[in-house]
Amino acid sequence: MNGNVKLLGMVATASIMLASCSNDELKEVYKGEKISFTTQVKTRATETTINNLNGFYVYADADNYEDMFINGRPAKKEAGKDNTFTIKDENGGDYLWPTGVKEVRFWAYGPDNLDTKTAFKPTIATHTQQFETLLESSMENGGTNQQDFIVAYQNVKQEDVTGGAVKLDFYHALSQICINAKCPDHNNRKVNIKGAWLVNINQKGILSFSENATDTYHMQWTPSLPSNFGVKLENLPSLTSANTTLIGQAEGTTGDKSSSLMLIPQKQDKWTTDKPKGAYILFLCRIEAIHKGTVHSDKDSNGAIHVEGDYHYHQLFPTPQSDKWNRNEYGYTCVGIDIDWKPNHKYVYNVIFCGQGSGAGVYPPIELPDLPKIEGIEIVPNKDKDKVGETVLDSPLSFDVTVEAWEQGNTGNNDGNTNMD
Repeated sequence: MNGNVKLLGMVATASIMLASCSNDELKEVYKGEKISFTTQVKTRATETTINNLNGFYVYADADNYEDMFINGRPAKKEAGKDNTFTIKDENGGDYLWPTGVKEVRFWAYGPDNLDTKTAFKPTIATHTQQFETLLESSMENGGTNQQDFIVAYQNVKQEDVTGGAVKLDFYHALSQICINAKCPDHNNRKVNIKGAWLVNINQKGILSFSENATDTYHMQWTPSLPSNFGVKLENLPSLTSANTTLIGQAEGTTGDKSSSLMLIPQKQDKWTTDKPKGAYILFLCRIEAIHKGTVHSDKDSNGAIHVEGDYHYHQLFPTPQSDKWNRNEYGYTCVGIDIDWKPNHKYVYNVIFCGQGSGAGVYPPIELPDLPKIEGIEIVPNKDKDKVGETVLDSPLSFDVTVEAWEQGNTGNNDGNTNMD
């Protein structure tokens, strides 16, 4: 390190502004000679907060230095202070701004307990700054065990460092995905869902940084390795007219919100019979028609009928396997989705079953990914190749898009609705 100094040791000060917009102004929180970091996460996301952020790692590349000026040193929260972090060198000394250096490029990532051995492997040096990312394919818990991965990049000129405060803006490196479902016609249609999965989604990616990638916060992703993610839902009640959370976290919904599915930013075409490698949402569900009265007047009963109270029920999907009522029969349906996920965005798919102009999706491919077993149900598979891509009911499935806490991502539907085919 250059021995000449102008400023004293570094102190990092972090403030995570959850309730603020992305264009909030940073406030200088430290005055004096020391170099400090004023940092914030540039969304209102709840995954990383000032309360649970105990530290992050910092790299710095100074002009005319062959190696990193700061090489992955931890910035640690000071005891008893919510938003103050300190950073020291290997010997416990302060880092100093070298004399004659006009610009320093800073990189940082967190949180400090990030899995850098398997999930997020950093390679940050003067000429290369990237992460090799491999996300575990989660088919049962919707990403409950995933980590929020935040990064910051800042090219800092010494003349812009007021009071020693270096501004670092952290952004979420991954895309957060939420899937909700509802049934507006729940008085006449009963929809039960036992599982939901995103299919043909890349689980691996290389994250690199670029000065020109300003629309994605200097992040560039190269995704690879198609996989699948989702959740089994053994105890979910029947859908109502209100959104029920299937995967992820969303405001104003019912259901289990403990999961937080964060995936590699990527672009994918939607699945069709002509694009078998495209992306789609797969559902394991059962749909019944609800009719008033205990006696069915039609001569053709179209399968088993169940009488309960003042109503009787018909099984619409899957096709009944006998003329006896079996409430445990379930089948697979799906809807293709065009994907253009960007980092630091949350994409909320509000899927509408049996609404106005909305049905229950289409028959998925015959060959499905390995899916978790659901106790107490009987899955009725589709073995007819001619049905693949055809609607399981008369109308398509739909979904709408809502704005959530992260920057809202466009799911490709201008009217905000996505109908099941």
